[in-house]
Amino acid sequence: MMRIVLVMTFVCVGCGGPRLSPVEGVVSLDGKPLAGAAVQFVPQGKGRDATGETDSAGKFTMSTLTARDGVQPGTYKVIISPVVGSADTATYGSAEEAMAAATKRSAPKSTTSTFPQKYARPDLTPLTQEVPVKGKITFELKN
Repeated sequence: MMRIVLVMTFVCVGCGGPRLSPVEGVVSLDGKPLAGAAVQFVPQGKGRDATGETDSAGKFTMSTLTARDGVQPGTYKVIISPVVGSADTATYGSAEEAMAAATKRSAPKSTTSTFPQKYARPDLTPLTQEVPVKGKITFELKN
């Protein structure tokens, strides 16, 4: 009987899901808050994508499993792009799959002509972020 209790204890230890850290911040473009932008963290190893969207002041809070729940610890490439349609809610098996899917997506030219596309492309973005973070993140994008 004691063995069963011990086995059940060890099995349930991992039942809580991934450990997440709160991540929030601000995105600006040429010194002005960037409203309505999608923020995506793509893991550079094991992990899950996390997403957020900026409000009118450029503020965002990241979500992985549920709204505003945070991001798994690790290193991420950061993709920022104007919001177009609905958010990508797919779950990818690897960072390579997520990056391939993000590369295939294209935004309409009319809404993104002034937005620097290097931030919206996973193969070009210079932005990276380590999680957990201390304090709020600031991404200052330049045209």
